[in-house]
Amino acid sequence: MFITYDLSANQQTLNAIWLAYHSIIIGVLWLFVRLILKRPNTLTISFLKKIFVALALLFFSVMVICLPVFIAMLYRVPLLEIDAARILILIWVFFHFVILYVCWFNWQKIKDLAKHTTVTINAGTTYKDHDITHNHLHQVSSDNEHSFFSLTYEVPSPSAKNHDHYLAHYAVYNILFICTLATACLWALAIGKAFTTNIQNSTQIIVLLGLHLGLLSGGISSLAMFWRVYIAYALPSVFMWGFLFFYMNDTGFVILAFAVITLLFFDIFFAKYSSTNTLKAILIYLENNSLVSQLQIKTQQIEKASLAKTQFFAAASHDLRQLIQALSLFIEALKDTNLDSQQAQIVNYASSASQSSREMLNSVLDYAHLESGAMTPHFVATELNSILQNLVDEFSIQAQHKQLSLRFKPTTLCVMTDPIMLALILRNLISNAIRYTTKGSVLIGVRKLSTKHSSLTLEYCRISIWDTGSGLTPQEIEQAFKSFHQIERNNVTNQGLGLGLAIVKGMTELLKADLEVKSTLHQGSQFSIVLPICEKDDENIFYSNTAVNHLSGKTVLVVDDDNILLKSMQLLLEVWGCKAVAAQTVAQALTAFKVHQPDIVISDYRLADKETGEEVIIAIQNASSTALCHSASFILLTANTSPKLLKATKAVNPTILHKPIDPLILRHHLQQLAAKAL
Repeated sequence: MFITYDLSANQQTLNAIWLAYHSIIIGVLWLFVRLILKRPNTLTISFLKKIFVALALLFFSVMVICLPVFIAMLYRVPLLEIDAARILILIWVFFHFVILYVCWFNWQKIKDLAKHTTVTINAGTTYKDHDITHNHLHQVSSDNEHSFFSLTYEVPSPSAKNHDHYLAHYAVYNILFICTLATACLWALAIGKAFTTNIQNSTQIIVLLGLHLGLLSGGISSLAMFWRVYIAYALPSVFMWGFLFFYMNDTGFVILAFAVITLLFFDIFFAKYSSTNTLKAILIYLENNSLVSQLQIKTQQIEKASLAKTQFFAAASHDLRQLIQALSLFIEALKDTNLDSQQAQIVNYASSASQSSREMLNSVLDYAHLESGAMTPHFVATELNSILQNLVDEFSIQAQHKQLSLRFKPTTLCVMTDPIMLALILRNLISNAIRYTTKGSVLIGVRKLSTKHSSLTLEYCRISIWDTGSGLTPQEIEQAFKSFHQIERNNVTNQGLGLGLAIVKGMTELLKADLEVKSTLHQGSQFSIVLPICEKDDENIFYSNTAVNHLSGKTVLVVDDDNILLKSMQLLLEVWGCKAVAAQTVAQALTAFKVHQPDIVISDYRLADKETGEEVIIAIQNASSTALCHSASFILLTANTSPKLLKATKAVNPTILHKPIDPLILRHHLQQLAAKAL
């Protein structure tokens, strides 16, 4: 079996043929793969057929050309090598027939697949598009296994859109299998040739075997993704090693043959295990991508729904507040007419019902605005004294009706917060305190706090509302901040909707403030909010004057595109002793201002034809500065409770009141502005 190594003319010719053979086969196989990968969008059945026919012709031509050469060279082989050379040629021919069979078999599968998908698409059946690059993942769970020499697919029915892509990747995958098998056959033939011509001793056999087994084991990482391809890569060469070891008829080599075959089974096992894990990882990755895509779609749907809800509530807020505003103005105007006792009582009932409706509407819209996530705080330096004074003025009449004492201790502290949201929080707390207190008083106070943190001293203030009402139990305190929760034991006719404290909790969380509750049953409650103290900022300070005076003889310009609101406001102002002038557009308001020279201008924020109250104020201010007219004070009425409005109208600096507004509160602000002009 072992022949002395030499480089005779016969040997040199044989080596040259083997080198040319290997180079041609590997080069052509790589060329075919590149041809297919370059044109996945334009592959046709005829092109794929040409590829497989070319592969078959390549191996058949090489076999036909080389076989006579090898047979002729048998006559120049020494007698001791003749049997080994014959066996090597037979194995070489056998490998070529195997590759030819694989080419034919896979071509038939692709042709059948093309017919199946064409018929399915022509039948008009609609399928969900698949990502062709991942179709091979279906081979993990497929039960339709046809042959080892072809790829096993659980083939989904592709649509016309991705039909060419599907065939392209399927064909490339099959050609990869064929090319790998052909390369493995070349390795096997090279091993057989080395045995018959160049190997001199067992040491060379062991070295060559070790190198080859190292290549096989290293191929697991690169080919394990397609473990059947790995089998095609490993099986021919291991088969050649086993055949040669058994042929040598030596006990040591026979044992080595069994060891090599055993190692092959272990390699195949690990290749399949690695393939399964890799495919699972890819499937998890694709599933995660799919979930992320679904999550993004759901998020977009939620955002659209939230935007639609916000737009709906904005429209509802404006329209409903307009109606309730008009109703309250008509009722207030009716109060100052000559009514008998029965009529006055009915008007008082109507006023009470209007006030309850206004409070409920404000609660619902504020809660919806808060829940939609559209409410964002706008932090500015805020003077507490002005906000508290305004709230005391607002609720003083309501407290007087219940014969309660409503007091607050003036403060000079300034906090960093959103003034609109803080006013809403305190308004809800004061409203609840008055509602659930039958006798006694409601006290509003501010206390300065200091907290040491490391080497820093942090200053806070606690704004507290004390009442002498019915109080709460610990269990009721836990439930009080839930939406739509009402305390049933309280004997209160108008409890609202149970949203006040839920709004308070949501807004304090947005302000990052602490909310504290202390209560004793039948003695009263204390609700407190803790805010950080800041220095006063004269440019950004939020405040309002609290001066009070009579309105008799004052001229007030009212700008609103709603005829009902316009008439109700005119009627109420005339009852209060004012001269009311009406306008519906910016142009009308500017003309009325030049003619009547009003002391106060009341404008709705949203007017017809996309005009705004801010434009009214700017036009009048410009006219005042150019025509040397007297300056007027401005009140802006709006149903928009967004803090963004305060920032948007900061340049014109009006007094902003949110509809529906209590007529008494409106009168209070008009008196303040009238006194300020003196």
